[in-house]
Amino acid sequence: MKVLQNLISVILAVSMVTAPVFAINKKHLTKIQEQQHKAMHEIVMVDRDPDGVIQGGGLCTATAIGPHTLLTATHCNDPSTDQIYIDQMDRDAIKNNTAPYYIVASRQFDHQDHMLLDIKGANFKVYIYLGPNVRLPKQSEPTYEWGCPNGVFDQYRQGVVSGTIKLSDIGDTEVDATGPLVYLVQESVIGGDSGSAVYSQVDGQLIGIVTYGFDSGQFMGMFPIQFTGEQIEASMQ
Repeated sequence: MKVLQNLISVILAVSMVTAPVFAINKKHLTKIQEQQHKAMHEIVMVDRDPDGVIQGGGLCTATAIGPHTLLTATHCNDPSTDQIYIDQMDRDAIKNNTAPYYIVASRQFDHQDHMLLDIKGANFKVYIYLGPNVRLPKQSEPTYEWGCPNGVFDQYRQGVVSGTIKLSDIGDTEVDATGPLVYLVQESVIGGDSGSAVYSQVDGQLIGIVTYGFDSGQFMGMFPIQFTGEQIEASMQ
């Protein structure tokens, strides 16, 4: 199962999204981790009928890789709209179509369930570096990430790369990924974590993006990042 969070569920889960959220103590973070943490964003894309009423949509996590570019999961994409809400905590405003939004100027895909969004008018102050040839995860490698499980912003978790599974064994024909391998991480994930950047505790490098939650979200699955230099450059223009 992919772990995109349905927006309608988030709007209804008022007690969850309005619960107090406590930031990570910065004293526990390296300078690299501080940058990675600040580069994380919550994104929402929705379908509306002609009257502006939400018919569906999803909430995900994304990471800034440039002043106006976000990295997230392809299955977080809604091709029916160019509107995107970023770090918009007011669910009622989104529901009532009164929240401010940005426009997606372009999309780039690596066909491993990863997407680069060029956001018109965005000005992300903090972002991480993304280049081609992102290294693969290694078995037993400890990981960390920030995500938005069930719409709760800024949640930090750690895990361990446990191994791989064949995409053909999952039988997922909907995700835009050629595989062939899905890397598994022993870490809990739920809806809203999709698109979260996954980093290595060993060297701080980006090694994946959250796609799946297996066995009720007890294990996370991710594909290798395979953007070309040309795609990354195009998303920065």
